[in-house]
Amino acid sequence: MSNASLWCIPAGTAEHYRSSKDMMAVAVSQRIAAHPRLSEFLGGNPLRLLDTNHRNHAAFMVEVFIANDPCLLEEALPWVYSAYHNQGIAFDYFAAELEAWIAVIGQMLPPEDAAAILPVYRWMLDAHPRSIERARQYQARRLPVSEVWRHDYDFILEHLFQGDYPVVIRHCRGLMQCGMSYAQVLRELFYPAMVEVGARWESGEFSVEMEHQTTAMVYCILSALYYDQPFPAMSRGRALIAPVANEFHELGAWMLTTTLELDGWEVTLMGCDTTPESLAARALAERPRFIALSVTLVSNVQEARHAVSALRAALGAETPPILVGGQAFLLAPALAETVGADLFLESVEALVDWARTLETAE
Repeated sequence: MSNASLWCIPAGTAEHYRSSKDMMAVAVSQRIAAHPRLSEFLGGNPLRLLDTNHRNHAAFMVEVFIANDPCLLEEALPWVYSAYHNQGIAFDYFAAELEAWIAVIGQMLPPEDAAAILPVYRWMLDAHPRSIERARQYQARRLPVSEVWRHDYDFILEHLFQGDYPVVIRHCRGLMQCGMSYAQVLRELFYPAMVEVGARWESGEFSVEMEHQTTAMVYCILSALYYDQPFPAMSRGRALIAPVANEFHELGAWMLTTTLELDGWEVTLMGCDTTPESLAARALAERPRFIALSVTLVSNVQEARHAVSALRAALGAETPPILVGGQAFLLAPALAETVGADLFLESVEALVDWARTLETAE
């Protein structure tokens, strides 16, 4: 199989894989835990890091099979190899992991399903040397910054990484006094800055702790700037924003919430890892004009499907428009059509523009 190969996993096979994925991930973890080279694979990391990878791998593969997208798989491999290797995981671990998946799939799935799926895993195993080479050359995604704001971006990034967030707040306030809007601060400065933080984690420059610490500082900075802003007297109506279950990246949803509020919306932002049940209950209680779901990881797209289904079951004919967005759908746009939402929008600005087309609440 190559990137250009035409391959199609039957829907029933994808569903059997999905329904068995948790048990299979546990079985793979057990095999890896018993591997004679485990200590070498871990490189000083805790075993739970590999357990998490096995669960994420299974959830990601479900989406690959649903989308029938070999490009999504081939592009993900060097990123996974690079990110984990830069945290100390040995490249040889991935070959052992794939061998474990091949054994477990052959044992735990019906023969016809295993026959459909195993060629994909054997292709990944055959591609292992190439994935290592691509991982060594992998360049983490970074966003371009306008030359107009380059000096300010570099200044903010430097002081953010030094932990000097009061200086960043003062600098941003100065920019806003000179006419820069809050939405511009988010779009031109902090969105690319947070992508840079992720890139430095992927490259091994930042630990997970440093990534989390920087994110916490960004919340402090943006909150201070947010409360400096004048709030509109008008109300466009209520909106409900939520990261889906198992999604712990919520800064994008928070940025959307603050932008909508400054545009006249009354927004309820639910926290990370919002279950379908709690989301549906909140929607029933508040009856928002629209609901927006945030998904950062492709492996969490299935959670978006659960959320949409729960909302439609609870609200019936009175279900408001359901929108989805986030990095997962930017990486795999075809998956947006499988979620059952009404609309996929690529950015905060696109969603705010769409929301303005709704009639103003009386």
